[in-house]
Amino acid sequence: MKTMRRVVLASYEHEGLARLVAGLAQNGDVEIIGVDTAAAALDAVQRKAVHLVVVGEELADTDPVDCVNRLIRLNPMINCAMVSALAAEDFHEATEGLGVLMQLPPNPSGADAAVLMSKVEALSALLDADTVQGART
Repeated sequence: MKTMRRVVLASYEHEGLARLVAGLAQNGDVEIIGVDTAAAALDAVQRKAVHLVVVGEELADTDPVDCVNRLIRLNPMINCAMVSALAAEDFHEATEGLGVLMQLPPNPSGADAAVLMSKVEALSALLDADTVQGART
């Protein structure tokens, strides 16, 4: 049985993320919480267990890198993905040390959603395996 995954979608511009949301919704086991500020994303993460935060290119109160930085200070184990038009090397430079799970292109597709969720599932499986292994020792 698959676990319900809670995804916070932090973006002021939701129209460009419609295909990503549709791709996430195809899973059927995903609850999407839409917010338009970093403050609201932080609040959502504090109120409920969240498996992934997707940060769009535009937020009403700050830039995406600052949002991710604030999220990981709150919870260093949070999975974050960012929508960014930066070249891969520039994106890496801008987000170095933040542990961003994946860079998503502007107007990400359903296929991008599938790749992203497969990464979240793989990490969850690794963490679950570590938890089980730790319980045995």
